[in-house]
Amino acid sequence: MLAAGLGMRGTAAAAAILIAHALTGQGFDPQEIRLSSAPYLPRGGFALKAETRLVDVGVVVRDDRGHAIAGLTKDDFQVSDDGKRHAITAFSIETFVASGAAPALPLAGGAAPSAAASLRSKPRFVALFFDDLSMPPDDLYHSKTAGKSFLKSGLAASDRVAVLTTSKGMTLPFTGDTAALAAAIDRITVRQSRHDSIGCPALKEYDAYLIANHLDNTELDVKAQEYANCSNICPASRSRRGSAPAACQQAYQQVQAMSGSIWEQVRSQSLNTIRTLQNVVDMMAGQDGARMVLLASSGFLSGTLEFDQDEVIERALRANVVIDSLDAKGLYTEDPPEFGMGATVRSAIQQQLLGTRPKEDANSALGNLADSTGGLFFHNSNDLDLGFRELGMQPEVSYLLGFVPDPPDGRYHHLKVTLANRRRERVQARLGYMASATPPPAALPERAIDREVSSGREANDFPVRIEAQAGKLDNGMAIARLALICDPAKMSFRTENGVHTQSLDIISVLLDAKGGFIAGKEGTVRFALKDPTYQRLVSDGLKLSMSIEAPAGAYRLRTIVSAEDDPRISAQTQSLELK
Repeated sequence: MLAAGLGMRGTAAAAAILIAHALTGQGFDPQEIRLSSAPYLPRGGFALKAETRLVDVGVVVRDDRGHAIAGLTKDDFQVSDDGKRHAITAFSIETFVASGAAPALPLAGGAAPSAAASLRSKPRFVALFFDDLSMPPDDLYHSKTAGKSFLKSGLAASDRVAVLTTSKGMTLPFTGDTAALAAAIDRITVRQSRHDSIGCPALKEYDAYLIANHLDNTELDVKAQEYANCSNICPASRSRRGSAPAACQQAYQQVQAMSGSIWEQVRSQSLNTIRTLQNVVDMMAGQDGARMVLLASSGFLSGTLEFDQDEVIERALRANVVIDSLDAKGLYTEDPPEFGMGATVRSAIQQQLLGTRPKEDANSALGNLADSTGGLFFHNSNDLDLGFRELGMQPEVSYLLGFVPDPPDGRYHHLKVTLANRRRERVQARLGYMASATPPPAALPERAIDREVSSGREANDFPVRIEAQAGKLDNGMAIARLALICDPAKMSFRTENGVHTQSLDIISVLLDAKGGFIAGKEGTVRFALKDPTYQRLVSDGLKLSMSIEAPAGAYRLRTIVSAEDDPRISAQTQSLELK
């Protein structure tokens, strides 16, 4: 029976590792079965209502020392939508009120402040999202320290903050309790998962990325030569001087296969990170107020995942969620050279040529997510305290402008806010908005599988058996371990050109005695099986594993399994006590 993992040790990364190892060890191509998983966050049911058809634009104006400038009026601003000037019909001023201080009334100036004032009367929701899968111990420590410092001085009295991680999802729901927030940050532990190979040859994640995606032929040449040197796989093929074996076709094929396996694990972990961020954006769409995600990460390779990033960006734009990114690496330089087995002078030269590209490319998604949602990207600085303040702290004085847009056309519109009279102060404002041709949904569109999670009904139509038991991690944390034993012979696969395709969606949640959500995990398994692999699975079966971390206690474990274009589902609930 093929065993694959989904969320082992409470992390999405381990899922990819275990499934890749299982497939490679049994002679399967990892691309035949692809898995992505993320913490499950219930979708909110809050209905957003717009009393007026205004586009609101938050603006901060700073002097050359970075201080926010007060005293401006509506007449000092100009707003352009895709190059077209629009009249400002709503205007208000807000001053920062630190947490614990008496709230100050917003100052209104100009015309029709009611729409802007209505928005400002609502709290601001800030999701502190720590990408714990990407951060080594030092980066995580400094990010946590800066995050706790931000809680002391960077929050307004009305702010509500949640703490989330890539590996676990929601650690603490939205609250204004700074002591509880600091304790939640303290509980975040190192979960970094690296997939470098230190064997013959040494392959780092970035090496595998370049080779697997055919981005650098020189990198493949160098690693194939290293493999030929250290494996003696090409004893008959030697250089002209007869010194070291030259790379042969078999060496190239082996390095490409090894790189493909490593990249599949790295890609799956990066996809899990993006999917978790998407779930955070979806969850925040139900909050009634300004919404911001502050993402602290050491970066992750995101090449080939542009479509998945675009999905997060589109959802964030439609839900008016801004993503601010902070590079936890700080100010970085080129890593010292590391030489593995079979390394040559050319290996050293290639490392020097790569320089800081691995770290720069790991930052690509952080910059893209921030720039595309109207957020900021803090990087190239070791002062993470300053980073949290710049990204998350409301300025001393800010302005809210509103204008009536042209009829919606379903496109993304670029905004530009300038100051009249050619003033030289620096203006910070959102970069654009999505002009939806149809009103945004009242809340996140509820999927059929989401309805099954909350329905409580039992169904056993889909060919899967679910087994669960309580366990513990090495750190003493309680964990629910699930085994999903599927019968591929009874699943509905689509077959075309000898490839059998199907997609499984899985959600498992822990509920308290009153049905309240405690923790959950969701995952997708995509099959593109060649006929020999399909026949083996039909013969041997398929076992998927999943785990969910939660505090000790008595729970109801509810698991939903469904397949694409298959009306059958499995919806099972069982009691489980974690100790």
